[in-house]
Amino acid sequence: MARLPGEIDGRRFLRTMRRLGWVVGSSRGSHVTLVHVETGQKLFVAFHGTMYRPAVQDALEIAGITPEEFLDAY
Repeated sequence: MARLPGEIDGRRFLRTMRRLGWVVGSSRGSHVTLVHVETGQKLFVAFHGTMYRPAVQDALEIAGITPEEFLDAY
């Protein structure tokens, strides 16, 4: 099983999610709404300068993305 980095730059996280079919739907304050292009599924992420492993793992679990898929697109 692949292990995610301890910290991920928030912009790099969004770039990777874009490669996986997610786009920024809207943002309000420090939160971003990601919408999957094909399914329309929404994902709300607290967007700060740095995202830590637990937050990334939670977001990926909700989105249905494995850490391996994320790291391949990373």
